[in-house]
Amino acid sequence: MAKAPEENERSEDGAQAAGIIASDLDERTHAEMLMMYHECATSVRFAKSQQWHTTGGTLLIFLVLGVLGHFGPRYGFMTKLIPVVSILVTCGTIYSLAIYQFWQHAERNKLNAISERFSGLLRQVRAYQSPREANIHRYILLFFMIVTIIVANWLLVLFLSYLRFP
Repeated sequence: MAKAPEENERSEDGAQAAGIIASDLDERTHAEMLMMYHECATSVRFAKSQQWHTTGGTLLIFLVLGVLGHFGPRYGFMTKLIPVVSILVTCGTIYSLAIYQFWQHAERNKLNAISERFSGLLRQVRAYQSPREANIHRYILLFFMIVTIIVANWLLVLFLSYLRFP
């Protein structure tokens, strides 16, 4: 139910007294910024999802290459090709993970720029975790994804070399 004009004025004064500053955007611009904020947040989630799917998919590719190496001929072209393919897949995966990380960074910069135009309450809520801390967490996860891919590739090459020279 809508409040009477006097109540709205009192609640706005109370909000400003509590440190909550309303947005100075008009309704159309505010709606446009909300849409952009939502799109940027969705893009960040999509890029994170793609990073995890890329990591998992690469590990599955390494598993398939290991099975091919185990059941394939012990000597020949395929035995020499599998380690090369695994190294190329590793390089491509690390490159893809880095692209997704830069994409997230760009989208987060957009989120920060948009949130500066919203109310003080939104900025207070977003300030619970510092941007530096969030970046540290993101880059630690990226580091572990990359290390996982490199270690899996190394284990695959060791497995294949063991099959060739038992």
